[in-house]
Amino acid sequence: MSFDTKYRPMTFDDVLGQSGTIEVIKSFIRKGIGFHHSYMFAGPYGSGKTTLGRITARALLCENPVDGSPCDKCHSCVEILKGESINFVEVDAATNSGKDQIRKILEELQYTTFSGKRRIYLFDESHQLSKDALDAMLKPMEDCVQGSEDKMLVCIFCTTEPEKMRTTILSRCAPAFLIRPMTSEDIAKRLAFVCESEGIDFDLEVLPLIAEFCELHIRDALKAIEGVSMLGKIDRVTANRYLRLDANAQFSDVLGSLKSDPKTSFEVLSNLKNDMSPVACYKKLIEICMSSYHYHIGIPSKSIYWSSDSLSALGDMYGPLLIEFTHYLSSRPSRPTFSMLQCDLAYLHKLANPS
Repeated sequence: MSFDTKYRPMTFDDVLGQSGTIEVIKSFIRKGIGFHHSYMFAGPYGSGKTTLGRITARALLCENPVDGSPCDKCHSCVEILKGESINFVEVDAATNSGKDQIRKILEELQYTTFSGKRRIYLFDESHQLSKDALDAMLKPMEDCVQGSEDKMLVCIFCTTEPEKMRTTILSRCAPAFLIRPMTSEDIAKRLAFVCESEGIDFDLEVLPLIAEFCELHIRDALKAIEGVSMLGKIDRVTANRYLRLDANAQFSDVLGSLKSDPKTSFEVLSNLKNDMSPVACYKKLIEICMSSYHYHIGIPSKSIYWSSDSLSALGDMYGPLLIEFTHYLSSRPSRPTFSMLQCDLAYLHKLANPS
């Protein structure tokens, strides 16, 4: 079993960095008002939205919740944990976005309402639900079960793009729960726990570096340490071999040489070509341009992933021009090639050396 699956949080206590959100959810359950509305979890991919949604569903359906948390012992909890519950339905909206799928859900809803059993539907990538599908859900999300304030249809929406969710749907949910970014230190602690549990030798100072490389996505970080561990002890040598952590220094060289020595800049880029896609190269160049600009305006980066000396030097070299660099690189085509990237670097060289 892969690390990201094996060490997926199973309880609210396992979830990192979302204490405020969790306390509100537990309060709803303690007060017995968990079915008075639907829920929405929004955040970047790999941040734990769906995992938190699953734990929330388990707590809502739990027969004997403990201080707002699922007991994990009752019939409902056990069935959900085994993946055999008929009362918790997970829908991948990316592949089931149409009205026909929702019509089937509403037909099931009539039965569950009649039988007295409650059912919760979790929609992953919910922003991809069609307009017709969402329209069909509005009334049952608004109507209450007869003789109760519980809603007929309770949904958990998980999305990376909350701005695409319709306001009529959001108005039927509790205030949106935004998944807060975790710190590299928090993620490093979890990675250390995983390494210790798996008997993997590691250098503690490398783990925050891996967390930053994975842009603070816990799922990606778990995958990364699993891959690095295949090479032996998790240290800077093995992490660099697997993740190419030294690429940052090379991107600093690309940008640092661009103004006065474009030949060197293109040679370094050619070396990177063997290990990174054009999209990844664009992304790294944009990141270093903005980080260097922050140094230029007096906001030093707290990152351990980029060299502060390099960022400071690039900020002094290009100054406000870094904003133009970033804007131009950000307008790249959706499927760039290395030839396009070379052309763009040539243009940036021209911007840095106006005639």
